[in-house]
Amino acid sequence: MSSPAFIRIASSRSTASRGLLATVLTWLFSLVVIVGLLMFSVVAAGVLLVGGAVFLGYLWWKTRALRRALRERGAMPQAPSAAHSPFGTGRAAANDDGMTLEGEVIREVPEDEAGRTPRG
Repeated sequence: MSSPAFIRIASSRSTASRGLLATVLTWLFSLVVIVGLLMFSVVAAGVLLVGGAVFLGYLWWKTRALRRALRERGAMPQAPSAAHSPFGTGRAAANDDGMTLEGEVIREVPEDEAGRTPRG
């Protein structure tokens, strides 16, 4: 019984039949290809990062008039001020309109209303 063709082809090419020079050249070629692919991937990643940063900068620059118009209309949130920050100085901000109420409300109830339940 004979073996299939692919086994005969594979078995006819043993590594022992190749010379030392062919083996060394094969390893060197493989190493050069792998290093070349790694270099290409690093360069491609750098190009993509720089291209993305340039695109975001361009987009930021082109939308500055829109951001300014939204800020003037009051539709765009402002950066938090120091007065509203837990680590702030406690001074009121220049844009504080006095309409923000924060804190607790303590209400003193007269004794005659203390026993009543709220209507509702």
